[in-house]
Amino acid sequence: MDDHHLAWLALSELNLTFKQSSVLAALYGHGSTILEQQSSAQVASVLNHTQLRLLATLTLNPLHTSLAWQLQWAQRHHASLLLYDDLNYPDALKLIHYPPAFLWLQGRSILLNEPSIAMVGARKATTNGMLLAKTFAGSLGSSGLTIVSGLALGIDGACHQGALDAQADTIAVLGSGLGQIYPTKHQPLAHRIIAGGGLLVSPWPLMAKPLAYRFPERNRIISGLSMGVLVVEAALRSGSLITAKTALEQGREVFAVPSSVHNLQAQGCHQLIRDGAILVDQPQQILAELAPQLKPLVERYQSQDPRQNQELVDIEEELQILLRLFGYDPVPVDILCTQLAAPYNVVAAQLVELELLGLLRLTAGGYEKVL
Repeated sequence: MDDHHLAWLALSELNLTFKQSSVLAALYGHGSTILEQQSSAQVASVLNHTQLRLLATLTLNPLHTSLAWQLQWAQRHHASLLLYDDLNYPDALKLIHYPPAFLWLQGRSILLNEPSIAMVGARKATTNGMLLAKTFAGSLGSSGLTIVSGLALGIDGACHQGALDAQADTIAVLGSGLGQIYPTKHQPLAHRIIAGGGLLVSPWPLMAKPLAYRFPERNRIISGLSMGVLVVEAALRSGSLITAKTALEQGREVFAVPSSVHNLQAQGCHQLIRDGAILVDQPQQILAELAPQLKPLVERYQSQDPRQNQELVDIEEELQILLRLFGYDPVPVDILCTQLAAPYNVVAAQLVELELLGLLRLTAGGYEKVL
């Protein structure tokens, strides 16, 4: 670890707010400069007395000595400290208000810059809500989106599991440190995410406890990393609504799944819909809304307008087979799955590709051919 990262490792132990870390990064940039200027009035105006005392203690000895256990933990658990000025810091996160100056990562860091959708919802979710979350996550993940959620009980956990079951990518953003996985019940799920090629992200010290104030900040990262936020189930007083509000402030799309009027865990979703969130009841509707941002996923098909090529020679064979199933009337997705003897997530991904190519469109009765 170079001096710049080592200095920010020391700063990461100060329990900085996102605003504090962002201001320090903007003022000084290089972590070593901040440590050299720790006695200045400018640094004192950003850090509180407790943080200044802790920083002074950490810098009494060489940082490799003061931070020995953090360095050993990171090496043992293959964790890395990503800084704002590192090349692979996510571009999407740089656009939010006060982006965190550092992120602890464990897993496949390349996912931070992949197209992603956030999925959140109730901790005390219904059985149907959990099933919907897994289904949506599996389908959206199979279509090329990384599923971002918060590792919480209920809907969050179901989203991660749905993505993993579909062998898709997923990111868990924690409200605690990497060394304090919360909730403890989801420690096996966190290990499965890493083993499955996913990623754990924490903007907190390695051993930070899951304190209440950390979760709204965690939610800002969840929405900040994503093109949009899907709320599957949420009560009227729910942290998921905070994520949705933050997403709107960040210019992201907000989607909500409706449910029975008798489902108390869905009242928050219904409120979001009344307030302008996009109502969705199948994954393809989300992909259709995000189509302008998803064009890179099908870039290999964009070299020419396929509607001008009647023989469709540039379209993969399985897409040609699917397209031949369409006549003049809309066809539901489940009927297409039956006709092709193919799983839902595979057919759904192919339909989205054809839709982005302008060959199909989604209607109330299913997909229909664009003539």
